[in-house]
Amino acid sequence: MKKMRWKAILWDFDGTLADTGEDVWESLRYAAELCGGTLPEGFTKDSSNLGKSVKEIYGKLTPYPGEGQYARFEELVRIHYRCMNPYVHTCYYPGIEELIAVTRKQGVRHFIITMKPREALENIFLKKGWKPFFEESVSPDSFEGTEKSKKEMIAYILEKYQMQEKDCVYVGDTWSDIRAARENRISCIAAAYGDGDEAMLRREQPDYLVWEPEGLMRIMEGHASAEGSGNSGAPEG
Repeated sequence: MKKMRWKAILWDFDGTLADTGEDVWESLRYAAELCGGTLPEGFTKDSSNLGKSVKEIYGKLTPYPGEGQYARFEELVRIHYRCMNPYVHTCYYPGIEELIAVTRKQGVRHFIITMKPREALENIFLKKGWKPFFEESVSPDSFEGTEKSKKEMIAYILEKYQMQEKDCVYVGDTWSDIRAARENRISCIAAAYGDGDEAMLRREQPDYLVWEPEGLMRIMEGHASAEGSGNSGAPEG
């Protein structure tokens, strides 16, 4: 049995663990149409645009419906994605399912820490059957009476499960994921294959950077090879 570098993996969800992009765009297109606009094809083909706020995406609608329609647009997106979206395109990135299976057999614990609303995450779990593979998943609205930031959610999991910082790694695809891990003094892996901006990821100086999901297993096994090999992890900074 190979010894894993960490005892627990804390995962971001969208753009890291699962490719959810097309289903998110479907909800955004639905809301845009009902508000009398459309999203430019070139805009929706760039997955990094999913990292923009709903407000920024609304500003790209053509014709622009006007500021007065924004609240309706936001609500339509929320309703469609949480209650109407069948999530047919949502799937694990290649190699992720195998990584989870292999590492779980070797005692590695898996958690999800995501900004995705709780209801949407639970609906995806229900349709995909993924929930049993994770000890716990937390969203900002998982907590009674208040919403937590990603930094606070990581701290919550570390404290609840009494895990030491050196035994944990957070995997995420945005600069804010890397910063939240740093603020909790745990290792971090930047998933450049996701929806985030690689330049911004590098700016936060993650411990490792991967361009393909398969590279995560090499890092877990302690084989971080030279940068530029495509599917392997590379030490940063």
